[in-house]
Amino acid sequence: MYFPQFLVGMAAALLAIMAWVYTATGSVWQSLGWTFVAALLLQAGYFIAVLFLIYGHATSTAEADNSVPVKTPLERDGIIHALLSMLR
Repeated sequence: MYFPQFLVGMAAALLAIMAWVYTATGSVWQSLGWTFVAALLLQAGYFIAVLFLIYGHATSTAEADNSVPVKTPLERDGIIHALLSMLR
């Protein structure tokens, strides 16, 4: 899922939650509060899903080719080596 698609879906879900809470309680403040809580939960879920996707890709890549050690982006791009050479 692309981030713009997620934003559209999240906005639609939050509007539905806001309308649902408003019709249930009749309070604008409660509907805003519950919508804020729902937005935090959606963002946390999206963040965890992205972490699982990244972790799954790294482990599947490592399992596919065990002869080549998996390097982090910092190691692969030479950032760690540049930092270590600056410290010397």
